[in-house]
Amino acid sequence: MDNGLVELVERWRDSPRDFVIECLGATPTEQQRAVLDTLASPGAKITIRSGHGTGKSTLFAWTALWALCCFLDVKVPVTAPTAHQLSDVLWAEIKKWHGSMLEPWKSSIKFKADKIIMENSPGFVAARTGRKETPEALQGFHAKNLIFLIDEASGIPEQVFETARGSLSTPGARILMAANPTRLTGYFYNSHHKNRDLWSRFVFSCVNSPNVDAEYVKQIAEEYGEDSDMYRVRVLGEFPHASVSQFMPGDVVEAAMGRCLAATVRLFF
Repeated sequence: MDNGLVELVERWRDSPRDFVIECLGATPTEQQRAVLDTLASPGAKITIRSGHGTGKSTLFAWTALWALCCFLDVKVPVTAPTAHQLSDVLWAEIKKWHGSMLEPWKSSIKFKADKIIMENSPGFVAARTGRKETPEALQGFHAKNLIFLIDEASGIPEQVFETARGSLSTPGARILMAANPTRLTGYFYNSHHKNRDLWSRFVFSCVNSPNVDAEYVKQIAEEYGEDSDMYRVRVLGEFPHASVSQFMPGDVVEAAMGRCLAATVRLFF
């Protein structure tokens, strides 16, 4: 690789946004740009709660290609709850954007069944389904640069995150996870609540996304109401007031827990 290309890669390494614009010819939304800028920092831990169709899968595809092109010793484990989400959505999205890449990077990237590699490089992107039966999905990856991509994170069993605790806490490792916020428990939920200070948190609302047709927003509002949990989750990218398994709304439970804590404190002081 000549000096000009080396300098270009070094600049892209520090700016995923520039890579997406210049190498892939894409135009990120404001929501996507904010995440790309945060991703530039080693050790970034990013969690995105999102409405439907805001471009989070596209963001995952861009990140995978950025990692392969800009880092030599890099491993990118990609996981989702189902094989459909991995192969039919994420892998397809990566292939789509690979088709618009600049040379020589485009011809250097090769696709395999569950792995994407860069020629003459040890780096790769690996697909692993995150199921209760395969809790090791994110375990055992070692590289100078680790970038974990976790799609539909609210649907991934806790066993997967527990098993991967060591890998996820590797110094300098980046984590990008996103989901429609459908559940009021679990690793993803906690990243926006009790563990919120450990994460860079983003909300991708359909209302603010140019990727989403305004008619979709209007349809959900008319069919379910703007105060409904369906509108909160599918449009606003907000957690529901109550999950299917709950008899009491989540905000009521949290408020009650706060009152109980206050009462306990008064007992001792």
